[in-house]
Amino acid sequence: MPQKILDILPPQPELSKLKKGKIKNGDKNGDKRGDKKGKKRSSFLRKIVLVIALFFGLIVLISSRAQSEITFQPIRDSLNIIEELKISPQVEDIDFGNKIIPAEFFEVEKEAWQEFISTGESSREEKAQGVIRVYNSHNPPTPMTLKPETRFLSSDGSKYFYSPERIYIPAAKIENNKIAPSFIDVQVKAMEAGEDYNIGPSKFSLPGLVGTVYYYTIYGESSSPMTGGFKEQIKTVTEENIENAKNSLNESLLKQAQDSLKESLTKDFVLLPSAVFDKELESFCLQKAGTETPQFICQGKIKIKCLAFKESSLKEISKKFVLSQISPLEKLIEELLSFEYLQDKADLEKEEITLKFKISAQTYKEIDEETFKLQIKRKTQREIGDVVFNNFPEIEKIKIKFWPFWIRRTSNNLDRIKIKLDLGG
Repeated sequence: MPQKILDILPPQPELSKLKKGKIKNGDKNGDKRGDKKGKKRSSFLRKIVLVIALFFGLIVLISSRAQSEITFQPIRDSLNIIEELKISPQVEDIDFGNKIIPAEFFEVEKEAWQEFISTGESSREEKAQGVIRVYNSHNPPTPMTLKPETRFLSSDGSKYFYSPERIYIPAAKIENNKIAPSFIDVQVKAMEAGEDYNIGPSKFSLPGLVGTVYYYTIYGESSSPMTGGFKEQIKTVTEENIENAKNSLNESLLKQAQDSLKESLTKDFVLLPSAVFDKELESFCLQKAGTETPQFICQGKIKIKCLAFKESSLKEISKKFVLSQISPLEKLIEELLSFEYLQDKADLEKEEITLKFKISAQTYKEIDEETFKLQIKRKTQREIGDVVFNNFPEIEKIKIKFWPFWIRRTSNNLDRIKIKLDLGG
């Protein structure tokens, strides 16, 4: 009878329960902490991956919208033209064929006064005057008569005075056996003009009595100073002063009127030196020739009629002059267009001005942008420079900008290539 081999394991309920209990009680908290740490690591890694993906996605998106800006400065040519045209109020619009631009008349009035310096000279002088008391102490008492122009000499022996009238001096009196001089007050003038004769109180002798018995008994004294003597140079107004003053005032009035008219006009209007077609001028001086004064005053009034034109009209016809002399491929830089007025002459009968002037202009050759873009698409900065050097000699220099900064080539999409023109200053 065949034998069966059986592996018999005895039941170990207690051991199984014990192991199960150990596992449950000992490792339960550890498992939980491990699960949490794993979840955190997994979440962090997912975030990093997401950020990196977004970053590269953003780069791809920005790169797909990349743009480039090419700014070029063309070679400029200078052009100078001398032209002559008419400025007339008879036309309303620019007449290019007949070279006429429109103009308008304006009127203004101005009044002014001005002080001028007198250059003429005249001498003015006066003799000092005063009173001398003339004494008669002659003994025996004798009246004395002195003729007109009798001279009196001051005690310092340097200043002569005279009496214009005849002088009568009564005889002296004897009182208590003493001589009592008689006297008379006499109005005298200095022999010469000048401040030197304005002397103080003094004693006087009579030079005409020298050598006679009366020299020591007829004498004079002054108790007050002599006054009024002077000599001076006075400025006077001359005929030439008045003539020059009127001319100067008239020129000043004309300038003031023109300046006032310019201020009243709009900025675009231009007044040429010959623009005055009519003027009414009045001027006079308050002082006449010969008046003694260091300054004199003149007054004047002016009314003028001037012809003014708009600079915009001159610019417009100048543009046409320039465009008529350049090729269709050339462009005018209007901002750099300028004028120089050479000569202007007014025709009073026709009421118009002939102006000769110089036009200074800057031009450049136009570049076809589409052709330029086609040649520089998908090109680096250096390659673009080579294209410009070889194919576009009319370009003087270029400036290239890429966006974003990491882009190194222009786009294949021509719409993302921007072309800018720099005409400089």
